[in-house]
Amino acid sequence: MNRSVLLASLFALACAESTEKGDTDPSTSDTIDNATDESSGATIEATVRILNAMSGAGMEDVSVENTEGETESTDSNGSATISVPANSTFELLLEKDGAIDHLLYGPTAEEDFDYVTFMATESMVSSVLSMLGATPDEDTGVVIVGIDYDNLSPAVGASASLNVDHDEPWVLGGTGPAYGDTIPENGMGMVAFSNVQPGDVSVSVTAPEGTECTAFPGGGEMPDAPVESNLVTVVTFHCR
Repeated sequence: MNRSVLLASLFALACAESTEKGDTDPSTSDTIDNATDESSGATIEATVRILNAMSGAGMEDVSVENTEGETESTDSNGSATISVPANSTFELLLEKDGAIDHLLYGPTAEEDFDYVTFMATESMVSSVLSMLGATPDEDTGVVIVGIDYDNLSPAVGASASLNVDHDEPWVLGGTGPAYGDTIPENGMGMVAFSNVQPGDVSVSVTAPEGTECTAFPGGGEMPDAPVESNLVTVVTFHCR
């Protein structure tokens, strides 16, 4: 794994991979108080694969919880499949001893989907923030905005913004982390926002010229995403 990929991993950079199967079901926990519209009762399956930030190998025994309180643990490949509501939003809480809790969030449609993400320890995250000269606040959260093309290559030139206060956003280029809100050449397809106040946040993405970007996996605009202290909220957009 090269240095850029490792640094991306350190901050739980998520890349989501569509399998043209469908939507996801929200993960439940104290961080998931806002219930989604599940009036239809229909569900789809989300297959989450969680990778080790250092090695890129699958992480075993990660707890994956949906908003119904159902929990699955990842296997030796780092994979777990769990139900989520169709035509709604999904929230999946990822927990493992020694790692920072992550919340995967986004709209769903009528097809199952795959979602691949990294998990990082608190010490790893501290190292990345130290490289940036940033100071984390224990009472705030982090928002990671993944922006890729449908083939999962980075959407170079795309930018992200939030509608709430936060520290200066940063990205990962070929030489490591740097402040900025636009996906760089030879970098990772993500923009990170640190020290975000808890609450619901609106995430906006400006697509590269001649393209459009929609929320993954269900498409359209990204619903307001929940942020909590000491939690990494991950949302993903796909461009085409």
